[in-house]
Amino acid sequence: MDDNEFKHRHELKFWSKKVMEEKTLKQISGGAPYEKFYIDDFDLTHEDYEGKSILDIGCGPRGSLEWADMASLRVGLDPLVNDYYKLGGGTLFHKMHYVMGYSENMPFEDETFDFVFSINSLDHVDDLDETISEIKRVVKVGGICGIIVDVNHKPTKTEPLTINLNLKDNFLDVFEVVEERVYETVFKTGFRENLDNPTFYDFDNKEIRPGILLLKLKKIKEFESEGKGGAKANADVFNSLADENLKLKKENLKFKKQNSKFKKENANLTKENEKLSKENVKLGKENAKIKKDCKSSKEELKLFKRRKIVRIVDKIKDPK
Repeated sequence: MDDNEFKHRHELKFWSKKVMEEKTLKQISGGAPYEKFYIDDFDLTHEDYEGKSILDIGCGPRGSLEWADMASLRVGLDPLVNDYYKLGGGTLFHKMHYVMGYSENMPFEDETFDFVFSINSLDHVDDLDETISEIKRVVKVGGICGIIVDVNHKPTKTEPLTINLNLKDNFLDVFEVVEERVYETVFKTGFRENLDNPTFYDFDNKEIRPGILLLKLKKIKEFESEGKGGAKANADVFNSLADENLKLKKENLKFKKQNSKFKKENANLTKENEKLSKENVKLGKENAKIKKDCKSSKEELKLFKRRKIVRIVDKIKDPK
């Protein structure tokens, strides 16, 4: 098993556990709605997204862009999309588009998106340089790239990359920095609590230690990509994937309707069974009464015969 397969297996194991716990996955992260990341943390408004296209890299199965119904296009890119569908948890019913793919070779044309986000995913990727190159390619000129990522942490099974505090330097050939914030990792419960209760990074402290980096970047000029071909810069692939996604959703909805029909039929059969059961109880009582009456009649007949025999015997003894 190679490192990527090992990483994906552990990520899938994590989500499998969450589906078992929640049944239908909640559209939250760190106990807060996803919307909080894309609005509050990057100082954006719902109006900023009106009619715009959004890409979430490493989206996961919770529906990270379900809140953005004002956008013209909302896409989640993740290499485990097909596995998320198999897990259940509600992913198939989301309105956002899910695309199975890798951040190192995105199946989108140059300058497709107005907003591209990587929330807690950049240290999960297989190749950081290739991913950054692809981000530069798919963001429109004038568009925004938003990143929130752990920095200076030790590699883990699902977060094998250690990203340093100078991440922005990799983007400056085509982006300008709108905002950069770095926080100390005070709370071990994840991003949300540290973002909501911020302790800004002490740069005077030279100790290398974990932190949380937030970058808001604006693309100021075109990026000259190397044009590797294949899925890269191929809108047909994306459209095909989106169509396949829609087909799966329709099929799932069809199965849901059939299941609902079967449930109704089962409920009707249950009611009919209950009715027959009541009638059976009633017939049982009637049958018991008939048996009792029959027994009583037999006893009366028996008594009648005895009395008749007694009279005959008496008549024989005394013919007068």
